[in-house]
Amino acid sequence: MRELFDVSGMLADRAVRVVVTCGTGGVGKTSVSAALAVTAAEAGRHVVLVTVDPAKRLATALGLAGLGGEPQPVPGISGGSLDALMLDMTQTFDDAVRSHAPRNRVDEVLRNPFYKALSTSFSGTQDYMATEKLGQLYERSLADGRWDLIVVDTPPSRSALDFLDAPARLDRLAEGPVLQLLAPSRGPLKLIGTGLSQVTWLISKIIGSKALSDLQVFASAFETVMTGFRRRAGVVRTLLASPAAAFVVVASPRKAALDEARFFADQLRGRRTTSRGVVVNRVTPPVSLSSGDEAALREHPEAYAWWRGTWATWKAQHERMLTALPASLPVALAAMLEREVTDLDAVRELGLLLAGGVGLAEEHGTPVVDI
Repeated sequence: MRELFDVSGMLADRAVRVVVTCGTGGVGKTSVSAALAVTAAEAGRHVVLVTVDPAKRLATALGLAGLGGEPQPVPGISGGSLDALMLDMTQTFDDAVRSHAPRNRVDEVLRNPFYKALSTSFSGTQDYMATEKLGQLYERSLADGRWDLIVVDTPPSRSALDFLDAPARLDRLAEGPVLQLLAPSRGPLKLIGTGLSQVTWLISKIIGSKALSDLQVFASAFETVMTGFRRRAGVVRTLLASPAAAFVVVASPRKAALDEARFFADQLRGRRTTSRGVVVNRVTPPVSLSSGDEAALREHPEAYAWWRGTWATWKAQHERMLTALPASLPVALAAMLEREVTDLDAVRELGLLLAGGVGLAEEHGTPVVDI
């Protein structure tokens, strides 16, 4: 058997403060994220689950009427505790302004039309705000001890890479020409702040005096806000590169999903970090039979054909996994559940499968899982 991904051990490791799940669409990544969070919470940890991918079904699975931008307690958890939230980009941006802008300018900035345009249409806003939210949650966990584990459900794989690269991109953005132009201490807006009447008169003629006033308010606070963004992004970048962060790649037995999992694992290595392991979700479980039972089943052609079909499907899936996934990656298998993951009991069931420790065998001559 290849190295087993010890999911239970990872969740029990108190040195792990953040678990980041990544994977392509349609593999059950959000369900796996919820299962990891519930399993850790019921093992005694205090967990907050944040989904960057707006998956409304997560609220239903956790027994909540809905998810907002603030952590909500999940009922029915025993042992530890679990809160959950969905990334709200506008609220996170507003919270960041409240945190980073000068106190006497916060309301002005929040009402400012330039800020409103920036917060809703700025390229990469979701990635930057996901970084900011993770930083907020992590710093809060250190300050008040409410949580000792953060589980992050990222968007599908390629978008998740944008999320992971956001802290470094924020640094490049801050030094780029657009923000150099806006920065009042360095760019042309510095002239506005000096009270040079000819310059302000000219600009007001172009964009209007009210727009000029709004731009002055926005520009004067923007550097402070950006400095705060960069500080928190630096905290997140250090966190994600440390042993306190565990990356879990989620796949299914489909070839495209396995190829995407391998791609993502390679990308993580290129960023000087590694995935803790791969969860292959929705694996078809084979039914093990004794030779006597198999002989008896032959007397029932339809049942026998079903059994052979499940065995053939499992064997094909297993061979794809052995071929697609690098031997260096620990793997955990989760069998396809008989029902959709739409309530807390189903989430628990998936968590038990993950924690149960079924791995990927190099030899697969006979079925090995009873159902």
